[in-house]
Amino acid sequence: MFNFSSNSLHASRDPALVATRTFFQGRGTALLNAAALLGGPTAHRRCLRLLSGISESSSLATALRQELVWLHRLVCLDLVGDPETEETARFAMIDLLDPRVEEICLEADRLYDLLVAISDLDPGCDVISGELFDLSAA
Repeated sequence: MFNFSSNSLHASRDPALVATRTFFQGRGTALLNAAALLGGPTAHRRCLRLLSGISESSSLATALRQELVWLHRLVCLDLVGDPETEETARFAMIDLLDPRVEEICLEADRLYDLLVAISDLDPGCDVISGELFDLSAA
């Protein structure tokens, strides 16, 4: 569904942005579907804005990194637990035997790998490093 042009994949001098564009080239649709399932229309629109920002930016700015962390938290179910949130209500309605659940788990793992790669490319990135530290402590 979301297709980065071959020029945009390599036009940036920011290796973190190139890695992110390459990642979403193959997984953008799956993550959009996961966002819609787990977070509803609001999360779906937010994920669309993230994909648009990745496509249009010349670097992986802090705001985009924060959105990547948000998406990772969404697909890892970190936003589930508060009975007042839409994510909790949507999660409660999912059949755990639904094949989409396994796909979301795989995408969550792959998104984690992307966050690690971004952190390796830019060790000073507090946004990503903080997320990775929080996950390793869990």
